[in-house]
Amino acid sequence: MYILADANLPELDTLIAALKRQTEMPLQLERFSGRQPSAQQLAAAHVMFIRSITRVDQKLLQQAPNLRWLGSATIGTDHVDQAALAAAGVTFHSTPGVNANAVGDYVASAIAAIAIEQQQLPTGEVAIVGAGNTGRAAGQRLAGLGLSVHYYDPPALARGEQVVPVHDDWQRVLHSKVISCHVPIQRHGRYATHHLFDHAALAELKPETILVNASRGAVVAEQALIERLQHRPLTVVLDVWEHEPQMALELLQQVTLATPHIAGHSLAGKLGGSWQLLNKWLTDQQLSLQLPSLAELLASYPQGQTTALAAPNEPNWRELAQWVLHCYDIREDDAALRATACTAEDFDRLRANYAVRRELNQLHLNTGEWALSALWQQRLAQLTFQMPNERSNYVTSI
Repeated sequence: MYILADANLPELDTLIAALKRQTEMPLQLERFSGRQPSAQQLAAAHVMFIRSITRVDQKLLQQAPNLRWLGSATIGTDHVDQAALAAAGVTFHSTPGVNANAVGDYVASAIAAIAIEQQQLPTGEVAIVGAGNTGRAAGQRLAGLGLSVHYYDPPALARGEQVVPVHDDWQRVLHSKVISCHVPIQRHGRYATHHLFDHAALAELKPETILVNASRGAVVAEQALIERLQHRPLTVVLDVWEHEPQMALELLQQVTLATPHIAGHSLAGKLGGSWQLLNKWLTDQQLSLQLPSLAELLASYPQGQTTALAAPNEPNWRELAQWVLHCYDIREDDAALRATACTAEDFDRLRANYAVRRELNQLHLNTGEWALSALWQQRLAQLTFQMPNERSNYVTSI
């Protein structure tokens, strides 16, 4: 069994080795670097594990006649032609929700950094565009920071799917102080998201609006955003770019925070992708083999350890923001990107060599009695911070 996997999916070697110890089935793992595997690798592959940068279409499938199973360690699936896979008899799985915590942390870090720069939390509503796993994770954390969050998701409203309350009032979105995008790319149909933020939508945003896109680059029309920023200010955070890995330098110079599509790149998110895909493959193969737990894998990394922070007194908004940035500071990734020539090669190199980070849920707060109130229990849970379970564990001084 020849397994071909993206070089940046961590711990697959460890997991495959664990399986080899339990079975006589020949399992050969080979890695590929860059966006697309070589023709020689594709010709031999029975199983493939990929990320969002690998385009799977009819052209690739023609080079992979033995391929029978494909897994993408991503939430989005727009890089995969699922109809072509089905026609070729290839089973396909993605990993929805695997990096939702990481994306939620990314948005929280962006708003925390901007709030500290502007010396106040954003006033007014926060519009989460797309109430899926990542959208809810982002909304949850922003609510924990003290912001008023609502969710725009017309397809979910039409289907009657309301994990959280959703609406279809586009004007409410455009009039919100913060707008964070968490939708898949849909180019056609009633709920198309391609260029959802076009010239007309961007023109309606007030200068004090904060626009965050951590979904797909083409959700925001790049040229329209460039023209908007040339004539009227807007605070913009971009993790995704319409023509990535190529970034528009003119746009990069005007946005407030810029990163190379790494919003989901926490250690837990990346390890979880490898682990989930291999579990899905084992299930489909009806193999009763055991993998090491995800917790065991995390524990082997320094970034997998919990970090502690003393919090004896009730925090203000600034302290909450600093706690978020203590776990993950988006400004460091922005600086790393701007320190390069910002070429397509730089974009891919930064992603490939990204130093995976902790998540907010790895911050253990040693709190005072202030955290016993129902309000703070809720807000700290929304931020996913860990807290002592027993009152006797609370500290009252640093």
